[in-house]
Amino acid sequence: MSSEISAAATAVIVRDGEAGIETLLLRRHSQLKVSGGHWVFPGGRIDPEDYQENSDDEQAARVAALRETQEESGLVLNPDSLVLLSHWTTPPTMGRRFATWFYLAVVNHDLPEVLVDGEEMDAYCWASPSEFLAQHRRGELALLPPTVVTLDELHRCANTAEAQRFYGQRPVPFIAPRMSTHNDAICMLYGGDAGYDAIDPTAQGAKNRCYLESGVWRYDFCEA
Repeated sequence: MSSEISAAATAVIVRDGEAGIETLLLRRHSQLKVSGGHWVFPGGRIDPEDYQENSDDEQAARVAALRETQEESGLVLNPDSLVLLSHWTTPPTMGRRFATWFYLAVVNHDLPEVLVDGEEMDAYCWASPSEFLAQHRRGELALLPPTVVTLDELHRCANTAEAQRFYGQRPVPFIAPRMSTHNDAICMLYGGDAGYDAIDPTAQGAKNRCYLESGVWRYDFCEA
């Protein structure tokens, strides 16, 4: 029997830097039971209070993304700036499972300084998606697969306008990873991968998957 799934929401905050698009990651306190020490986008569980009159799950997720961002970073986002970019559900094999709505939020440089809460989050960093990925590959930054995939998508965008166009035009993927092993590495298969339906990472064709190699996640995507 799979564990209970908690609803959650995340804000992928981006801005235009001198060298291109930048995003914000926060570090979860190392003592936390869930993903302690990992760098993540601000977010958390959807609370009952996030549901307003006649609101549905997705509308409550927007409220939660705004609330959690303010609680964890001190940043107040414009509700109208949120663009739904993906939805991830933790695999059944994981002990704690979440169904998380991911939202893109474009901000300007005139935002106040980030103030982490010191309890859930103990550090923050603005950097380019490619720099975060490079640090992860060097083993300097702990990341989770949804963060790696989102950073990989963002680093293909030259600026925030391109990111808005990309996510605004792409159908929102509802991602339910399927876990397997391939070449002695854990392999997370996502919808659209040739091996997804049969949970067969050796299947020939399109690739949409993550590999865990020496503690580092690598995203492999290519269309058929």
